[in-house]
Amino acid sequence: MKPVFLESFYPVLLLAHLGVTFFLVGAMVHNFWCVIRYVNGRFDRCDSEKRYAKWLFLAYLAAYGIGALVYPAYKVYIGYPGFRIETPWAKGLFEVKEHWAVIGLLMAGGYYYLRRNFEPEKERAKLALYVPLCFLLNATVWYVVIAGCRLTMLKGSWS
Repeated sequence: MKPVFLESFYPVLLLAHLGVTFFLVGAMVHNFWCVIRYVNGRFDRCDSEKRYAKWLFLAYLAAYGIGALVYPAYKVYIGYPGFRIETPWAKGLFEVKEHWAVIGLLMAGGYYYLRRNFEPEKERAKLALYVPLCFLLNATVWYVVIAGCRLTMLKGSWS
């Protein structure tokens, strides 16, 4: 069989993907708690929340990009031969996870774009869009992370 793109770097890329994902989850959870304060009328952490939104977006881009580099080798060695017979449900979980990852990337971009010039204390009407988007983005990222961890625990290496 011909070598797959970046196949020999798979372990390093997978660890980098995991590390960036931890960073993403940290930025996302910190951002989430600041946004919950907005709902309660507390706007004392706007600067921190804005930084978290920026890091959330950058970490999502990095995690998605590294995941895209891992994808070809994962798909060839694990996605098709491993999941087809042994665990047919896992292939579906992987595909759904990947679709939600793309949706999450679009949401993260929109979330960051909205936050760049948004002053929550002065523009409270925008909170009606910003807060639900924050909750949806968190739910999406947590689903993708949990599904990815489950799939990796099931069969995360071809060595």
